[in-house]
Amino acid sequence: MVKATKITEEELAEVKQLQQDFNIITFQIGELSIQRELAQKQLRKITEEFNSFVSSFEKIQLKETELIDRLKNAYPEQIIDLETGELS
Repeated sequence: MVKATKITEEELAEVKQLQQDFNIITFQIGELSIQRELAQKQLRKITEEFNSFVSSFEKIQLKETELIDRLKNAYPEQIIDLETGELS
């Protein structure tokens, strides 16, 4: 049997194509990892802002409830016109 000293051109082309495909996929994985990290960072920021608004909403709801209770005690059996403030 004769010992080969070189692979065929087809085999070399196949190896080079696999290396190129590997490099492309590796690059794409890296790009997607960066995009995912940025998206997760943005989601954390949105979640923090959302939670802040929910907290503000809850505080306003509590103030509204307290005001309604105070007005009911101050003006029992009265209807308040929210445009003019007149009682009826």
